[in-house]
Amino acid sequence: MKRFALVLAVVAALFAVACVSTPAAPAKSELVVLHINDYHGQLAADATGQGGIAAVAGYVNAVRADNKNVLFLIAGDINTGSMVSDKNGGIPDIEIFNKLGVDAMVVGNHEFDKSPEALAKQLATAKFPFISANINKDGVPAFLHYIVKDVGGIKVGIFGITTSDTPIKAHPLKVAAYSFKDEIESARETVRILRELEQVDVVIGLFHTGTGEGAGPIPSDKIAAAVPGIDLIIDGHSHSDIAGPAMVNGTPIVQAAYNARKVGKAILAIDAGKVRFAFWEAAPMNLKGKDGKLIGTEITPDADIAALVKKYNDDIKAMYAVQVATTTAIFDLGNKLTRRQETPLGDIVADAMVWKARAMGIAADFALTNGGGIRKSIPAGPVTRMNAYEVLPFGNTLAYFELSGAKVLELFANIGKIEQGNGGWANLSSDAQYTVDLAAKVAKGITIGGKPIDPAKTYIVVTNDFIAVGGDGVFPVFNNMKFKDTFIDMLEGFIEYMKQLPQPIAPKTDGRVTILGGT
Repeated sequence: MKRFALVLAVVAALFAVACVSTPAAPAKSELVVLHINDYHGQLAADATGQGGIAAVAGYVNAVRADNKNVLFLIAGDINTGSMVSDKNGGIPDIEIFNKLGVDAMVVGNHEFDKSPEALAKQLATAKFPFISANINKDGVPAFLHYIVKDVGGIKVGIFGITTSDTPIKAHPLKVAAYSFKDEIESARETVRILRELEQVDVVIGLFHTGTGEGAGPIPSDKIAAAVPGIDLIIDGHSHSDIAGPAMVNGTPIVQAAYNARKVGKAILAIDAGKVRFAFWEAAPMNLKGKDGKLIGTEITPDADIAALVKKYNDDIKAMYAVQVATTTAIFDLGNKLTRRQETPLGDIVADAMVWKARAMGIAADFALTNGGGIRKSIPAGPVTRMNAYEVLPFGNTLAYFELSGAKVLELFANIGKIEQGNGGWANLSSDAQYTVDLAAKVAKGITIGGKPIDPAKTYIVVTNDFIAVGGDGVFPVFNNMKFKDTFIDMLEGFIEYMKQLPQPIAPKTDGRVTILGGT
């Protein structure tokens, strides 16, 4: 039996339901909860066979074959990351999740990357609910707050919480119709309803708030500390690859890396109405160590899902397998390095932006982009249009500001305050050089075109439309300032720039950013 419920609008009905006697949970039983997070459209395994949704399917099917009470949950961000997924509006992923019997997914910030029409199509295609208890649209709940499921006689309540900084983590214009309520208050009220009105046996929080570096303003551990009564938190957003669960206020918090590289497996034991957290692991999906050896147990990919992924891939490759450049070595994103330091990858992206602007006749002084907008490495060897797309998948356009020198100094004051790991970490073109003191939160020694900033001069600063409208929220200097959108695709400029460089292209940095302190 599956029953969906919205909060507030049906409180009276819920109360009536709560008064009806329901069978108690079996005296001794187990609930297995499988989960992924931050999947980001990674349908296919990589070139070495690591990851991929077919391996996830093989693992999920095997667990279901060995256990009768199984849930499969997604902790947000199924969108944005591979050309195959993105060019099809995320529908291939939804169709495969339907086949895998996903029970629920919390709404992540990247669910707003696409147009409202694309999100509506995903919701209509999905045979599982998108849930979030803290998102309103036009003053009413935008999504189901929670669901209640009977799993082998165990009454399970699953509720969603989405990071409240989505309006700056997603494109601000695409999320403008939505409002985000406080995570803690929303969680507290929903747990109360699940416990008192729905009278569930188990409460699972399906969160897209994160923990540690990369978390939202109210991370999952703070919610757990403030809200008792949650038996398990399945988390996402921070892409955390954890060794074991964090226990906060008696609630285990788990997360399973990102990009379908791992599948989490939690076991809850229910005995005479008591819920005990019994087990958790994150199973690697055919991952390999630096020595090339398999980590963990080999997973047999589901053949039907693998065939479906191949079809989607083949259709896209026919259009996007065109080679655009060659490299001598990988331009490595690593562990989100463009959010921490100068990298060859961040340098080439920013240099491409200023090059394209100048090619269009814009007298640009320098370019600035956010490290969080750079999503994959450029591979060693042949570089295809698909590879370039996966570096810059968001469809951003080039935009520019005309700033006084005084405002440019204010911009660098903003840059100095950005913490390492933040998606807004500044990646600048070679025209700009500076030193950032992370302890003092100050940018100094700034030069543009080899000269100190002239407060009286007007500078043209190129960025992307996401940053121009306030995305990432770390450049308040741009707030309420007019900018010009070129409507030129940032990706196309990037491809054109790589094409005109001497081949092969070697990854290198030039010291445009010096970092004092930090990691």
